[in-house]
Amino acid sequence: MAAAGALLLGLILSSSVAVAAPILGQQIYYEGGDVQVTVLPYSASYTSQLILFSTPSPLVIAISSQVGQTFNLGNLAPLYGIAPGSELIFGILVLNTGNTFKMGPGGRNPDGVEHVLVDYAEGDGGDLALLGFEDLFGGGDHDYNDANFQILGGIGNVRRVSEPSSLTLLLFGLAALAAVFGSLFRATRRQIPVPSSK
Repeated sequence: MAAAGALLLGLILSSSVAVAAPILGQQIYYEGGDVQVTVLPYSASYTSQLILFSTPSPLVIAISSQVGQTFNLGNLAPLYGIAPGSELIFGILVLNTGNTFKMGPGGRNPDGVEHVLVDYAEGDGGDLALLGFEDLFGGGDHDYNDANFQILGGIGNVRRVSEPSSLTLLLFGLAALAAVFGSLFRATRRQIPVPSSK
């Protein structure tokens, strides 16, 4: 655990990042570009596979015992059909028990419990997410250090609406307001008969 903390501190100090508090059940989204996964030190007697479930068929990326190994997933859009703005659902398959636990809401897991603590940071060289998994059914000891991975690159922790969509919605809203105000203006400009003086 101390090694993982020292590694995390080293990663944060070696790059220009803005760090937020870790969030249980946090989701991350693909923003385009390359994504890299690094296996971090862990504290568990079980071994787990890291799997990306956002692909048409689950993609096994790494094994928790491959500490220090970095895997370049490349640009996810052309390689795996993942569009920018799509959620990246990572999870683990615990090889010793056969249980699978995914990041995000607890409803994705067989026990209904959130199993991933995400420490997210924005940096100059791409955003960074540190995923700490709990590998026991029911949440185990809630230390979230049983399988640890770093995700770096074209990711974000907020689903972004693309600019063309935002602009289109804004234009539709302005057109609707113009139509409403135009009809109100025409209604108030009716001709009022003026009595003639004869």
